[in-house]
Amino acid sequence: MDLLRLKCPVCHSANIQYHSPYTTKNHGGRIIYKCEHCPVYFSETKHTLMEGVKTPVSVIWQVLKARMEGMGLHAAARTFDKAKNTMLSWEWKCVDLHRVLLLYALVHEFLASVIAGDEA
Repeated sequence: MDLLRLKCPVCHSANIQYHSPYTTKNHGGRIIYKCEHCPVYFSETKHTLMEGVKTPVSVIWQVLKARMEGMGLHAAARTFDKAKNTMLSWEWKCVDLHRVLLLYALVHEFLASVIAGDEA
């Protein structure tokens, strides 16, 4: 599927090669790729929500969940011992996901109703 295919972040070429693995402090192993068209090396997390994130995903999820349940920014900063700007940057990274998740939910509901209608 071309939509999920990894591409060069500079020239957008799909002609990339595996270069080397590396280990992160909190997220385990990752891979470095090399573009065949331009002299660029890049990580598999380039241009994703995980780019530049050093905190474990489980902690980010706990903070975001608490914020969605109504915890204030200052209270979350004290509770999770994280900087307010850091938490706000996580929230901004996830803002664009609401459209994708809404579309996913709508398609899921549509397919469920079509399947239920076929069974009737």
